[in-house]
Amino acid sequence: MAIRSNSRPVHKAAQPARGRPPLDAPERKRILDATTEVFLEMGFQRASTAVIARRARSSKQTLYALFPTKADLFAAVMSAHTEQLFARHVEYIESGKPPRQALAEMGDMVLGLFSSSTFLALYRILVAEAANFPDLARQFWNMCAERGYRLLAEYLKSRGIGGPHWRKSAVQFVSFILGDFILNAMLNPDRTPSERELHKRVREAVRDFLILHPEPPPAGRSRTLPRKQG
Repeated sequence: MAIRSNSRPVHKAAQPARGRPPLDAPERKRILDATTEVFLEMGFQRASTAVIARRARSSKQTLYALFPTKADLFAAVMSAHTEQLFARHVEYIESGKPPRQALAEMGDMVLGLFSSSTFLALYRILVAEAANFPDLARQFWNMCAERGYRLLAEYLKSRGIGGPHWRKSAVQFVSFILGDFILNAMLNPDRTPSERELHKRVREAVRDFLILHPEPPPAGRSRTLPRKQG
């Protein structure tokens, strides 16, 4: 006769998951640097994961495990550039910097990104391949552009600037910063604006944006409106 045990079942300790451990920072940078080189040399369509893996001193299996498609690889490269813009988001939200100063610093980073020769070259590839590889363009939009607008809208909302349509105001701010800069940079690749030109452009853009969307008055003070004439 079978004897029933009243003891509780013993659960085995969880075993560590098998598979490749997460990338450390140097290895990820090596892969993304190699990916950037290959895309810049060959373009998106001609670039191959075999060449990228060889340049990165990695394997195709590793690349496929981390980035299932070539579009994922390209998006990761673009995201690595834009991540520098997003990394200080919480800092700006929590800082006591005047909005004019904070927006100028953000504008400097945006314009600095789009004046980078490497980023511009990648951006040209993205635009050229958007029709043939719509998923590629869509990934960039979601991971970079849309995310940037959302974070900037959060900052504007935290300062009460540009409401109630915070995202629309965020789009306007970026448009003020970039304006015709991208078109000019795309069509005149030999022209490199000076730091002074970039600095001046950002300050003027911030000034014009705050004229359109003034900063709210300090707490306890109301904004004085001009009297009507006549």
